[in-house]
Amino acid sequence: MTALPERIREMTPHWARETIRPFDEDLFQESLPFVRRRYWCDSGSVNVFRIVGTRHPDYKNMNWLWMIENGKRMPENLELHRSNPGYYLETVRKVPEMTYITMDGLDFYVSTDGNHRSAIARFDFHYRGITTLHGVSIEDVRVDRELFEGYRKISRLIRDLRLPLSATPVSEKLSREDTAGWMLETFAVRIRIEDAKEQTFLEDAEAVADWIRTQTPAVPERKRWWFFQ
Repeated sequence: MTALPERIREMTPHWARETIRPFDEDLFQESLPFVRRRYWCDSGSVNVFRIVGTRHPDYKNMNWLWMIENGKRMPENLELHRSNPGYYLETVRKVPEMTYITMDGLDFYVSTDGNHRSAIARFDFHYRGITTLHGVSIEDVRVDRELFEGYRKISRLIRDLRLPLSATPVSEKLSREDTAGWMLETFAVRIRIEDAKEQTFLEDAEAVADWIRTQTPAVPERKRWWFFQ
């Protein structure tokens, strides 16, 4: 059987130079108060061609071919693949673990471990004509994106208009289910707007839009006319 690096050189896949996307840690941390659902399992399955990026600072914005040729621990990982290719085909939980995070169930990012093996799996599975890698750890985090974006708009409005208000995300855990190897949590999320006298809660994008309309000063007709002259 031809060694994987040699096969890659002879028949380089069309996607080999696609960028390994960086996972946006800052945006992730900012959006955590707006998580509606958080699921984790220690032995799930992922389409290797939907592994699109990484949290590792050394490998983000590189590409998959670069990873095969330059990954820090790639030589030993390629040797392990040569001696035991079945490791990637087994359905049991991977040891050492391979961990992924997704926020939409479609784009997966390498989380804490598995950068080199993910690259190997992509190339190996490409030549085998298969897609699914089993036995990996998956964290699936779903954010209420509309409410999160509404919160950011409200925060900017309060800042720009210097309103005597504060906006705070409020998260309440509704449920938790778990047994060995998996966990699911659900949350209720909303935005609290308060001043010295009262507080208001906004629970969805429509409520956010209504609140913004009440706070945005109307532009006089004459001023609008001059604006378009």
